[in-house]
Amino acid sequence: MPIYGYQCKKCSETFETLVRSGEQPTCPSCNSAELEQQLSLIASPAKGGDSDAPACSNAGAGPACAACPGASMFG
Repeated sequence: MPIYGYQCKKCSETFETLVRSGEQPTCPSCNSAELEQQLSLIASPAKGGDSDAPACSNAGAGPACAACPGASMFG
């Protein structure tokens, strides 16, 4: 059961929700089903067993993700 990010087309609320197979999520603010799925920025695990390697390909190329060296979860 994956977690997806959505933005409501009716009230512009942005939220994440767990989506089971065959379910249609609705906005928690206005209950609308008119949603736009947002892109997810999930980092993949490092390949080759190198635990010191960053888990994302964005390392050093812009804003750091949680897996990039020197990154902070809180900005």
